[in-house]
Amino acid sequence: MTNEERISHALDRIQRERATLYSQFEGLSQAQLDFKPSRDSWSVGEVAHHVGLAEKMLQDNVRELLQAGEGRRRVTRKVTFRDLPMKPRIIPGLLLEMEPLLLSFSIMNTFVPRPLQSFFLANSIFRIKTAPALEPTAGMPREELLRYLHDLRDATLKLLEPAKSKDLSRYRWRHPLMGTHDIYGTLELMANHDQRHRLQMEEIQKSSDFPAS
Repeated sequence: MTNEERISHALDRIQRERATLYSQFEGLSQAQLDFKPSRDSWSVGEVAHHVGLAEKMLQDNVRELLQAGEGRRRVTRKVTFRDLPMKPRIIPGLLLEMEPLLLSFSIMNTFVPRPLQSFFLANSIFRIKTAPALEPTAGMPREELLRYLHDLRDATLKLLEPAKSKDLSRYRWRHPLMGTHDIYGTLELMANHDQRHRLQMEEIQKSSDFPAS
């Protein structure tokens, strides 16, 4: 598969997942967007805003990789929990600062097949603690939310347009929990994240108290 075919395949996937995500909420009323099944859960609107915040975080990471790799054959960037704050809910944050535990995760990520890693991110079985930077805003107006997501996606596509002929497997980032990913893998993460939260939106709308309009 050529570089152009690989990036085209990755971009097609994120666009398909985003279109499916839009279909879950863009026709909802403001009352439906703001409905929460419980006091400590998110609304559909908050889920959508979180998806945008996560895309911005991954988009910034790709931008820094492309800038760091300018004029170089390959580049690997070390990413910390501060840069990419995705942590398992079941493990206290202080433990994740301990080198032996981080080394164990690093070894585990080396041997866990990529399809299985993708499955964990795309489904809610693997509980992820949301970092403060990715906490959504409640009550965003519907049109503002849609514009925010559309503008972010346009920026992501524009960022990657000049890089379509490059071998993007040479641009990598290494995370203590999530392992090592190139730019193709980063787009896969973006698509899987959309899928995960589209399923969350579906569950919210199944609530017996979900507004009729």
